[in-house]
Amino acid sequence: MNFLFRFVLFLVRSFLLILVKLLFVLFWLLRPFVLAAVRSLGVLLSMSLAALVHGPGQFTERIAGEWTRTILNLGVSSEHLDRIYKLCRFLAGSMIVLGWAVAVLISLAILRIVFGIFT
Repeated sequence: MNFLFRFVLFLVRSFLLILVKLLFVLFWLLRPFVLAAVRSLGVLLSMSLAALVHGPGQFTERIAGEWTRTILNLGVSSEHLDRIYKLCRFLAGSMIVLGWAVAVLISLAILRIVFGIFT
């Protein structure tokens, strides 16, 4: 009986060790993607908070102008300038609103974890 118990214990430990090693390998493989996602969220939040400080309308216009200028410097013809600017303005506004939504979700998650609200 003792031998059977030791054998089962050995199998369980081996299985858990293999599982932990697989988790470490999985985290190691996913680390670049997680870091890129965290950096993207940081950029998104900083852009939306900067828009909040400087005024969303003016900030959107400024960012759209910078992006349009960059696209034109890459060699796109200027005959579609109005459409490019409208697209850049839409994308900048969308990123700002998305950043605000992410900030609200993060704030709600912190409130839920720290204070037990919304449970």
